[in-house]
Amino acid sequence: MKPELYTNDHDKPVYRNVELSTPMSELEFQEVPASTYDLEMGRRHRDFQVALHTNLGSLTVLDRMTGFGWRDIETGYRDMEGKFWLASGGYDVRDSWAITFEEAVNWVKQNANNCKGN
Repeated sequence: MKPELYTNDHDKPVYRNVELSTPMSELEFQEVPASTYDLEMGRRHRDFQVALHTNLGSLTVLDRMTGFGWRDIETGYRDMEGKFWLASGGYDVRDSWAITFEEAVNWVKQNANNCKGN
């Protein structure tokens, strides 16, 4: 079956019929509205986040201003059991050359340096 995009009960776009072998080229990350406010600097910093929610879990990419004053890009993967892996420090799964969903998930897990399946 081909992946199908639908809107779930929480108004989030989700793909169903995704398999580990599904090509990433058949899936599209969706933009998520996000912003932070830096109280020290007194100005708003724009964060950019995209998410790919599927029946096999979710991949998210966040480009954000850290609390230390520099920007970081991090990719997370949350499986269907709620376990979470986070690769931070300039890691964007969209630049990983992963061909399949499974390769993308494995890339996040291999590069996870904060949360590792917690």
